[in-house]
Amino acid sequence: MKKPQKVLLISGISAVALFGVGVASFKIMENSNEYEKAQLVMKAREAKEQIEREREDEKIEAKREAKAKVAELEAKTAIYDGIEFETGLDEGSTETEVMDVMHKMTHQKVRSQDKWGAIPISPKIIEEVYKIVDSSDFQHRDRLLSIAARWRDFDFSTIVQDHNFFWEDKEGTVGKAHGTLSRAEEVEFIEVNFK
Repeated sequence: MKKPQKVLLISGISAVALFGVGVASFKIMENSNEYEKAQLVMKAREAKEQIEREREDEKIEAKREAKAKVAELEAKTAIYDGIEFETGLDEGSTETEVMDVMHKMTHQKVRSQDKWGAIPISPKIIEEVYKIVDSSDFQHRDRLLSIAARWRDFDFSTIVQDHNFFWEDKEGTVGKAHGTLSRAEEVEFIEVNFK
């Protein structure tokens, strides 16, 4: 083979090799770009899935907290079993029945270990109790009338003593009042028990 043919052959082979290397490099770079795109898509998908998992976890936690709050309110309500909105009293009611209603009314305002039953201290109920006591000949009429009159004037300064008077009359052994609820505690008691 002659030298020019050799040079031409080598040049042709070199050109084909260079073309092959160029095509291979292009394909590698193209694959590299596709790989990077795929990586970005995968990372974006993973980030989206992570956000969805976090949102789901937040929903689960919110449900758990809501259930816990409901359970807490139910537990508080269970302590005050026997919530009533009507007194059941009338002109023929006995002193014991009236004192039981008044005792349950005090539960809205006093702090005690246990409470059984509750009736809201509302102007309507106070007035109903006052009228029944006023027209009665109960043994403790004067004391009951004095308590009801104070309550009519929204004076609950002796509510602990009032509660314990009713409690002792029932010969209570558990649940003696030992203080008054704070305003916030009373609001919570009302929300839990009377709404």
